[in-house]
Amino acid sequence: MRRLPPLFFMLCMSLVAFSQETKVTDSGWPYEVLKKGKSAKLGLDKAMENHNQLIDANGHILASTYAAGIPDYQLISDLPKGMQDACKVMNLGGKYRFQIPMSHFRAMAKSKSPPNLPGDYIVWEVELLRILPPLPDISKIIKTTMGKSGTKVAFSKFQELVKPKSRTVYLGEFEVNQVGYLFLTKNAHQEAIQVFEFNVSQHPRSANAHDSLAEAYLKSGDKAMAVRHYEQSLKLNPKNENAKKMLAEVK
Repeated sequence: MRRLPPLFFMLCMSLVAFSQETKVTDSGWPYEVLKKGKSAKLGLDKAMENHNQLIDANGHILASTYAAGIPDYQLISDLPKGMQDACKVMNLGGKYRFQIPMSHFRAMAKSKSPPNLPGDYIVWEVELLRILPPLPDISKIIKTTMGKSGTKVAFSKFQELVKPKSRTVYLGEFEVNQVGYLFLTKNAHQEAIQVFEFNVSQHPRSANAHDSLAEAYLKSGDKAMAVRHYEQSLKLNPKNENAKKMLAEVK
């Protein structure tokens, strides 16, 4: 099952009111500390795993990593300056709510025709789960390799990068899942299956990982294995409507 891309780049709007305890980042973004963290601070030379969400003007959650149960990963050095300044105020385990001025948001979006959104700012809520070494995202490496050298070289690169002694990349569930879909969209079914199998081995209790593996098996023509993993996905997450739908179609 595909997930939305990391929420740093979602284009949404919120008018959530802030309390009198609002502080301001170096970029001028008002923010609140919703939960105090530990002493460990997030530096610009690090990476982070976080849960975050965006809320609309009516208080409705538009997108959330909590719903998927899979955190975002981000190299701090890859973020725009405004978000880097927001990261500088974060402590491990803390939770924060930032107001991003609309002018800053539009600049970060880098879109020729940004969405026509109401209000003067968007709200970004972030919970810092882990501070990590600044490892590159495996999905970006494989995408670049595939674009330059094709699927065979890209798959060899994947196999090299996931070896325990040469793991110099970030192998998060979402990132590996993205790699699987890179191969699946190229109709490299067996390569996609092996990537998704690796993800399931790393995250055996992830309904999303099993769902993606089932999709790859189904596209390869192996209905029995597709059913097996859709059923496992549904067992792990009884609310997985995609698995219910696909099982009804396949059986």
